[in-house]
Order: sequence, then structure tokens, then C-alpha cells
Amino acid sequence: METYDIAVLGGGAAGLMAAVASTEAGHSGLRVLVLEGNARVGKKLLATGNGRCNLSNRHVAPAHYHGDTGRAAALLKRFPPEKVAGQFASMGLLCRELEEGRLYPYSLQASSVLEILRLHLERQRVKVKCESLVTGVHREKEGFLLQTGTGAYRARRVIFATGGLAYPQLGANASGYQLLEKLGHSIVPLRPALVQVRTEPKRAKPLKGMRSHAEATLLADGNPLQKARGEVQFTEHGLSGICIFELSRLAGQCLEQKNKKVEVALDLMPEYTESQIASLLHQTIERLPTLPGSDLLGGMLNRNVGRELLRVVLPQLPKTAAQFSKGQLGTVSRAVKNFRFPVVGLLSWDSAQVTAGGVPLSEVDCRTMESRKCRGVYLTGELLNVDGDCGGYNLHWAWSTGMAAGRACARSLLNGMPEE
Repeated sequence: METYDIAVLGGGAAGLMAAVASTEAGHSGLRVLVLEGNARVGKKLLATGNGRCNLSNRHVAPAHYHGDTGRAAALLKRFPPEKVAGQFASMGLLCRELEEGRLYPYSLQASSVLEILRLHLERQRVKVKCESLVTGVHREKEGFLLQTGTGAYRARRVIFATGGLAYPQLGANASGYQLLEKLGHSIVPLRPALVQVRTEPKRAKPLKGMRSHAEATLLADGNPLQKARGEVQFTEHGLSGICIFELSRLAGQCLEQKNKKVEVALDLMPEYTESQIASLLHQTIERLPTLPGSDLLGGMLNRNVGRELLRVVLPQLPKTAAQFSKGQLGTVSRAVKNFRFPVVGLLSWDSAQVTAGGVPLSEVDCRTMESRKCRGVYLTGELLNVDGDCGGYNLHWAWSTGMAAGRACARSLLNGMPEE
């Protein structure tokens, strides 16, 4: 049976970075194994950022994360975006900063990131075994026995980097959580995050394929809970777009509370007040009194979105602009600032970008990412109860926890060398 110093379970972002970091800790020379269930490593990594791989963000801070953010703060401070970019630079990957502080590989190709990680592992003689999903992790006197469908291995230390449940079509599964539960860990309930919001079908279908800039507000029983601004995409299921993704985590929590009315309100003209919109409508009527009533908002909003808004809020729609009453114009002005969509659910894991929930950080030493429940086991990335906003924050968490775990794991084997 093959024996290794360190076994990394999972060949995604966190796992590959953990393997890299473990080989760099004091030029260790340790035997490192990566076990990946897919036919190749980095499958999900290649799909991130629409294939461009949004590596990190200059604005990394606890405010952009959810879950156990208080405990995560010190780790995020230890591994700022400059350190992540510096790590990649030391490996030969140049990065560039684009909109809103987002960091990408200079090539704008996710394949460049994966290739540089793979080349580094090859150079350090890290063994990578694909199609080797780990089905059992058992404590032994000198380490751990790892069982897979293709064989068994022994390792002195184990780094869990099996990821969450998002994108099962790319190989995501619950195996990591199940194994960690058997090792004594608890799991904060898992739910999709950064995902489309489902609305009532009759409200969704007429707008399918449309887009509008808006400020979106999540409401529970009429009370505003969270706001986000950006482009809203209307789909056959409901609402999509980055600003909607950022509301989805809290929307999911609200939906779990029975008898709570959950809505998303869209302000379709956030730069204008309600009275300014009313004034613009009056000007339109003065200039174009014979304009078809259904096109009253055509000069202000996406034409189809404007038509649907009018249809929803005015069942008896005037035939021409001149026929709108003062009260109807007030109704339309309010609706432009507060176009509501009842939320009936979220799309499934197939559409989610990340997993909310996971192992509480109270069960991990955040300096080293070592388990407090099972010594010699280290946890990284999406397995933990921390998830970030859109914009590179989740990959940054993967790299940071991977670096912390890999370095600490290696140092624990090198004559008790102290942490950095």
C-alpha cells in the first residue's frame, strides 16, 4: 500500500493550492498525494468567472463574506489579495486588475491558472490520482487510512478540499461533509448561494430574456433586509444577475421560515426620485399625446420591461398616453421605483455558484486550518461555514485556506517548525 506524508482530498482550487503550499514549506521534500474524484483536476476552476477565473478582489474584507465571518477575519488579514497575487506571481502567473477591484490572470483564461498549478505540482513531484473519490478516512496510530474506489492509501496528514454542493454536473458531491461528520464535525445546514431567485411563473415568463439596470431589495413581510445594485436578468424561472445572486443567500434563509412573505423589489430608475419620474411621464404625454399607452415607459426603460410593468400595475391600460389620469401616473411612478416580484424559491444546486453552510470555524484552528475534532486533519475552502459575495471572494477564500492548511500541515511534519 502506498504511503504519503500528506494526502489532499480534492483537486479543485483549495486542494491544488494546499498541495503547492505544502511543497514550499521549508523546501520540505515531503511526499504529497492529491486524490480527485473527477477524471481531471480543476474542472470547476475552469468554469469560474465565465472562463476567465476571477482569482481574487482588492476589496477583500469580512464585510464581503457570510457565515462565521468573525472567526474568518484574522485569516483574511493574514492572506490579503496582494499575498494571493504574489503567490501566483512567484509561480509565474501574471495577474491584472479589472472592474470593481477584481483580479484575473493577465491572459483572462482560467486554463492559465490551472496549468501553472499543475506545472508546479509536477515540478515538485506531487502525485495526482484522478477518478479516486475518497469513500473512507480512518484514524490509525501513525496517521490515516484512506479508501477509494480504486485502492487504499496511507497518509500522516490529511487536507480536506472536497468542495461544496454547487455544480454537481462538474462533480460536486456531499462526500467531504459526510466524511467529516464521521470524524466528529458538525455541519451548519447547507443551502445554495449566489443563485437565481425563482418567482411566480406568470410573472417570470413574459420578461424572459430581458435585462435592466436596477437596485434590488429583498423584502420579508414588507420589511427591507438587503439591497444590491446592478444588472437584473429576467429568466423563464425568475430573476438573475449578480445583484440578485447577492440577495439569494438571505432569501433562502427567509424562505425556510414558514408563512413569511418574501419578495424582491426592483427600483428600475435608482438615480431618479418618484416625483422626478412622474414629471418625466408628464413631459412624455405633452410631447407625444397619441403615443400608445403600452409604450409610455419606452423612453425610460427597456421597452418590454416597461410594457410588462404597465400591464401588471394597470389592468385597465389607457389606449394612448393622453388618456392616463393623474392617479394612474402616480401608480406607474411608484411601480418604477418598487416593481415587486414574489419569491417562491431558489434554483437548484445545478445553478448555484457556491455553498452556504458547512463546518463551523469554531471546530477549526484558523491559524492552521487544523481540525479541533481530529488532529492531523485540515479543512479548506467551501467545506467551511464561510461563503463570499460575487467578485472573486470565494476563490480568494479557497486560495487563502489552501495556503494556510498546506503550510501548516507541512510544518507540523518538519520537526515541529513554528508557524509563520
